[in-house]
Amino acid sequence: MHHLRTRRTLALLVVLIVGVVGGASATAAIMRAGAPVREVLVQSTNPQGGDGRTLYLQRVTIPGNTPLAAHTHAGTQIAAITTGTLRYTVIKGKPVKVLKPNALGTKPEFIRTIKAGETYDVKAGYSVIEPAGTAHKVQVMGATEVVIYVASLFTNGEPVSIPYVIAS
Repeated sequence: MHHLRTRRTLALLVVLIVGVVGGASATAAIMRAGAPVREVLVQSTNPQGGDGRTLYLQRVTIPGNTPLAAHTHAGTQIAAITTGTLRYTVIKGKPVKVLKPNALGTKPEFIRTIKAGETYDVKAGYSVIEPAGTAHKVQVMGATEVVIYVASLFTNGEPVSIPYVIAS
């Protein structure tokens, strides 16, 4: 029995390693193409207290010197920038809050709000709170990729990003 469990564990480990290496290769290929990579790390449909909604945790990697088109989100998002600098412009809607984390168990430090028509460079170590429907665009500043961990709460079936057309 122990021998069988060891073989299963080893087989699972091999599958995980192949998956991670394969996933890293796929991510590297996409990154070379200059496209952002959005990975859903975990999601829960109809979580307790959120009937009719889907809660996501994602990791988004954006290559250096890459702009993203203007867009909105159907629900609130909170995002922590862990690598690089993200130039963040609010086009229309409610202000986006920029925060800096503090010690565990204490409230994050408020840095500023980004209002419609304003731009702010959000650095690694900072977080943002994006209200639902706020139109914004972002651009990675410099050659260093930006890695963002994003938690989203959307109505079931809503896309993670909705293009926003800027009126001319």
